[in-house]
Amino acid sequence: MKYIKFYKINLLVILMSIVSSCSDDFLDLAPEDEVSDATFFTNASDFQNFANGLYGNVIRKVSQSDIFYVLESNTDNIVGQTPFGGIQRRNNTSVASQTSSIWNNNYSYIRSVNYMLGNQDKLLSPDATSDHYIGEGYFMRAMFYFNLLQNFGGVPYIDEVLSTESEALYKPRESRDFIATKILEDLNLAIDLLQWKGSGPAVTGRINKEAALHLKTRVGLYEGSWEYYHGKKGTPFAVGGSDGSIFLNAAVDAGNMLIEHQGSIIYKGPAGDEYSRLFNNDEGGLLPGVFLFRDYNVSLGLHGNRSRGGGTFASSLTKTAVDNYLMNDGLPQEISTITPGVDIADQNSVINSRDPRLRQTLYAPDRGQRQDFFADIGGEGLKGIYRPAGFQNVSSTGYYILKGYPLTTVSLDLNDVDDIIFRYGEALLNFAEAKAILGTITQTDIDKSVNVLRDRVGAPNMNLGAVSGWGIAYSEKDGYDPSAANIVNEIRRERRVELMLEGFRNDDLKRWAIYEDVINGYVPVSAHYQELVDFYNIDQNLIDAGYPTGLWEQVRYVEGVNSGQIEGYLTPFWENPDFNGPGSEGYYIEPGRDYLNSIPQVEIDLYEQKAGVKLTQNPGWI
Repeated sequence: MKYIKFYKINLLVILMSIVSSCSDDFLDLAPEDEVSDATFFTNASDFQNFANGLYGNVIRKVSQSDIFYVLESNTDNIVGQTPFGGIQRRNNTSVASQTSSIWNNNYSYIRSVNYMLGNQDKLLSPDATSDHYIGEGYFMRAMFYFNLLQNFGGVPYIDEVLSTESEALYKPRESRDFIATKILEDLNLAIDLLQWKGSGPAVTGRINKEAALHLKTRVGLYEGSWEYYHGKKGTPFAVGGSDGSIFLNAAVDAGNMLIEHQGSIIYKGPAGDEYSRLFNNDEGGLLPGVFLFRDYNVSLGLHGNRSRGGGTFASSLTKTAVDNYLMNDGLPQEISTITPGVDIADQNSVINSRDPRLRQTLYAPDRGQRQDFFADIGGEGLKGIYRPAGFQNVSSTGYYILKGYPLTTVSLDLNDVDDIIFRYGEALLNFAEAKAILGTITQTDIDKSVNVLRDRVGAPNMNLGAVSGWGIAYSEKDGYDPSAANIVNEIRRERRVELMLEGFRNDDLKRWAIYEDVINGYVPVSAHYQELVDFYNIDQNLIDAGYPTGLWEQVRYVEGVNSGQIEGYLTPFWENPDFNGPGSEGYYIEPGRDYLNSIPQVEIDLYEQKAGVKLTQNPGWI
């Protein structure tokens, strides 16, 4: 069954919680008179309704049509038809942006939450129900400040509604560890006040205690590892005098509490799709281990359009992402006895010889013609058994993404597939990585975190003793830490596999302080080139795939005309001199600048003009 959106509320409530984004000064807007009346916020339902108006800012993701392309762009996990601008910054100016929607919007949301939380004393009969909705407010404020922390580092901290006369309106930036500490304080309050999923007001789709514990593991790991690794390397983004252990321990504490409650209960799909079915499911609210989701229901006018994106975007996994997956024996390809038997020119051999999650992330050709497998979707872009060549441009990747692609649609552009916002798998990995960095991880910890995920798909369990004895030369270029214990790097590998295409890779590379090591000089390639040539350049294959003869010439692979390859692997950038062969310059980010966004110049100027307050700029920006 599908659920009617609980945040469909009356216009008055929407107006109460949405703040205009037309002004640069988001924290000085006085509350509307009609929502400042003493009779409002006197009942639990008032807090519920006000929180409802903010939910769209908490559970939103990018447009479903390009969800994986956007979430995983600017990383080494995915490749598209053109270079990603966010990691091709060789000639980019260091002049700060004038304004930022991330800054503006999150401070706007924070002001709304501050208004809600500032009215708690008006409650006539506080109880567990009103506590829950107030807990939602603390969760939201933590999430909005976390968005700011990830993008800007330390920012001005405001936890009250300010008027145009408030002295605190223009405050200097706080340190990033101060902001992270405040986020954890809000989350601790939220954890105390919220109820478990399915209990009382924590109905399907609402924020719950699990989500707050989950977010605490995310924040704790993020800030703890940022401070640990940047401090260790002495980067411009380090936090002096802190090794991040306070935050890492917070992640562990929250993880333990969540695991004590949830145990090993996690969604497991049907045989062969135990992992992938989570991401093309229309029952997000009923799935065990899904703590927060966005519901789509075409019949209610709440629809996603993920099918169109999967059919037309020529983006998919890179060779380095595929190579990261362990072999079926649970060993890295460098030391696996399976590796010599893999035919690198056969996608079936490559995909089926590895961790089952790869087969459930990519479409293996042995599944048959894609237009038959996705018979309930249709569309010309689904012809063939490989990533579609399309009618104008040959595929830039060769691989076809299966994860998250809907199995059925109402029409080509409409589907009911829900977006998973918080799921247990990530929290388990946050817990495991925090313990690994702290050096306190045990086999018991691994069994109740990493191995819960592996058991779901029948992959070999991780064994701490065995992993510690592997003779692996870990490389920063692949996202690893050569100086760290093997278990730290193997949990990084596990994280990349389990969370593939979900939007964590870019933040991970930054908090590990290896962004430039992975990105600079990186020239992405994808599937084996000759396999695609052999398929698309043989007439019978095109007949079997259903291509009309008039389209054959458009989909054939012709090297140097509509496609290119580097050392046998397909490259989308064969015409770009920065990416067309060995020795090319590849991607580039500025190590002393691109870990954080610039503070908007309009804010710096405003603070100086209004109050003589210096809002400092981030490293590398002018």
